[in-house]
Amino acid sequence: MLSKREFQILKLLVEQIGHYLTSQDIALSLEVSGRTVRKYLHLLEDTLKKEQVAEIKAKQGSGYKIIIRDKKKFSNFCLREIEQEAKAQVLGNVSIANDRQYYILNRLFFEQSNIYVDDIAEELFVSRSTISNELAEIKRLLSPYDIELQSKNNQGIYIVGQEKNIRHFIMSFFFMDRLQDNMFAFSIYSNLLQGINIEGIVMIVLDECRKSGLKLSDFIVYNLVLHIGLAIKRIHDGFEIDVSLESYLDFNSIEYKTALKIISRIEESDQIHFPKQEAEFITMHLKSRVTGRSALHKEYFDEVEIREQLLRSLVEIDQIGAFDLTKDEILIEGLMVHFLPLLTRLQNQIKIENPLTSEIKSQYADLFTLTVKQLSQMPIFTKYEITDSEWAYIVIHVIAAVERFYNHRKARVIVICTTGLGSAQLIRNRLEREFGSKISIEKVISYYEVANQDLSKIDLIISSINLGNITLNRPILEVSVFLNKEDIQKINQALADLKIMEQKTAITNVIQEDISEKIVLLKKCFKPELFYCLTGKPDKEQVLSKLVHGIESIENRSIAEIFFKQIKLRESYSSVVFSNYLAVPHPIEAVTNKAYVAVAVVPEGVIWDGKYDGIQLVFLLSPDKLQQFEIEKVSQLLILIMEDDQLRKQLSQCESFESFIDTFIRGIEKSNN
Repeated sequence: MLSKREFQILKLLVEQIGHYLTSQDIALSLEVSGRTVRKYLHLLEDTLKKEQVAEIKAKQGSGYKIIIRDKKKFSNFCLREIEQEAKAQVLGNVSIANDRQYYILNRLFFEQSNIYVDDIAEELFVSRSTISNELAEIKRLLSPYDIELQSKNNQGIYIVGQEKNIRHFIMSFFFMDRLQDNMFAFSIYSNLLQGINIEGIVMIVLDECRKSGLKLSDFIVYNLVLHIGLAIKRIHDGFEIDVSLESYLDFNSIEYKTALKIISRIEESDQIHFPKQEAEFITMHLKSRVTGRSALHKEYFDEVEIREQLLRSLVEIDQIGAFDLTKDEILIEGLMVHFLPLLTRLQNQIKIENPLTSEIKSQYADLFTLTVKQLSQMPIFTKYEITDSEWAYIVIHVIAAVERFYNHRKARVIVICTTGLGSAQLIRNRLEREFGSKISIEKVISYYEVANQDLSKIDLIISSINLGNITLNRPILEVSVFLNKEDIQKINQALADLKIMEQKTAITNVIQEDISEKIVLLKKCFKPELFYCLTGKPDKEQVLSKLVHGIESIENRSIAEIFFKQIKLRESYSSVVFSNYLAVPHPIEAVTNKAYVAVAVVPEGVIWDGKYDGIQLVFLLSPDKLQQFEIEKVSQLLILIMEDDQLRKQLSQCESFESFIDTFIRGIEKSNN
C-alpha cells in the first residue's frame, strides 16, 4: 500500500497527466517541503516500476510527469490504492482508543505477524507517541491472561504466552467483549441457529487453526463458524450435500487435515456424525483465499472489480432501504470472503441446501427480495443460476448488517412517573445506566402531562404507574421505579421488537413505493389506442406494420418509412427476441416526438424471421426525441414477463386493453410479495 504522501502525489500526477509538475508545485499542494516531495516521489516511482504499471519521468527545469505503461493494470492498481486509502481514511478519522487497540491486536493475533511502531503509526495516521500509549494499554489488557508484549530491534513487536492463554484472550476480546458492536451478527445467528453452541464452535475452530498454524482473518473465522453451525442444523434436519469435491481438493493439505480435526471434536462434543462432504466444505473455507484465486482465474473480473460491483449493489440497497451498508466493513469483508468459495461451487455446479432458507424467506421476506434483486445484477453472478439456498446464506450477512445499522440508532423514550420529580430522577438515572447506548430519554413527565404531549417522534413510553385505559398509540411498558431484572428484560425485548418493526416498515414502505411507481409508469406508457389483439398466425412484417402505423396515426405525420429502417438497423446488431414468446423491437434512434409503447397480443403466435413461430407478445418501444421516455424502466417491467411464465400466459390471452393492464398490475404486485 502507498503511504498517504505517495497516494497524494499520485493523485496530483494523474490529474495533470501529460503535463509536468515541479516539486515546488507539489510541495505547495501538500504543504510540505520540496525535499519531502522528492523523497516520496522516489518511493512512488519504485512502487510503480515494481508493479510494472507506470513510471515517473523527470525533466530538468520542467518537473515530473507520469507515463502509464499498461492502462488496465494501472487502473486496477489505482482501484486497489483508492480502496486502501478509503480504509485508511476511516482508520485515520477514528479517535477512539479502543478501535486502534482492536486494529493492533488483530494484526498481532490473527495475522500472527510482527509489527513495528512506525508502520502502525503511519497506517493509522497518528503519532508514534500515540501508538506507544496504545501499546501500554494493550499490555494492561493482556496481563490477566499471562500474555506479554515484547519487542526486538529486528523483530518488531510480538506476543509471548502459552497457547491456551492466547486462545482464551482471542475468544474473550474478539468474540465476546466486542460482540455487541463489532460482530452483532452472531446474535442473529444464535436466533436462527437455536440450540447450536456457537461459542463452542468458535473455540474449537480457533484451537485447531492455531495449532495448525493457519493464518485466518476474523472474517474468515466468522464465515466458517456460521457454515459449521448451519451444517449441524442441516444434519439435524436431514439435509445432505449432493456433490463431492474430491477432484478439487488436496486431501494431504494442512487445511483438510485441520477440517477433519475440527469435525472430530464437534462430533465428540455434540454427539453427531458429519458426512464426508462437510470436511471438504470446511476445507474450502480454510483455503478460501487459495480456492478464491483459482475461481477468479476462471472469471473476467478480479477481486478489486468484484468489490466494486458489490459496493454498487449495496449503494442501491442503501437508497431503497435507507440503510448505510456501504460503510459496514464487517458486511463487505464477510461477503467478499463468502463469494470466493461460492464462485467455486457455482463454477463446478455444486449445490448445497440451507435449512434456514424457508425461515429467512418468511421472517425477512422483504430483505431477501431486496438483496436478491440487487446482488443478482452483479456482473460476476449474471451467468450463473443461483439457488434460494445460496441466496439465503448471503442474506444472513445482510440481515446482520441491517441489525447493526438499527442497533446504533437510539430509541426515543418518554418516561412517566406519578409526579415527575423525585421518583422520576431515580428511574431516569437507572434507565440511563442500563440502556444509555440504546435509548434517548426525550422527557420525564408526570401522569397529568400525558394528554398534552406530541408523541409523533416517540418510539416507546416507559411508565412507573399504571396508565389504565389511556390509548397513546405507542408501546407502553409499566416498570418498577427500581427497575428490577424482569423490567430490564421487558425493556430489552421491547427495544428488539421496535428494531424489527422499524426494519420491516422501512423496507415495506419502499417496496410499496416501488410498486406504485411501476403501476404509474405502466399506465403512463401503455395506451388503449396502441393495443392490438391479433388472430391467426401473422408474420413479423404484418405485426410491425400494424404497430408502426398505429403510432404514425397518433403522431399525425409520415414516419413509417424511417421507423422501419431504424427497426431493421437495430435488429442488424442483435436479435430483439428475448424469449420464445416475447419480442421487443425498437428503433436505434428516436423517431417520434412523443414516447409510445405499442402492444400486439397474438395468442396463436407470430412467425418471426423463420426462427420463431410462437411469439405471443410484441412490445414496440418508441422513445421520444427529447429523451424523456424511461425506456430502461419499461424494459424492467417487461423482464417480469420473462421471469413469470404464469403472467406471460395470462397476458397472451387478454382480448382487451383493460384486462391486459389489470393482469399486468397483478403481476407487478405479485413480484414484490
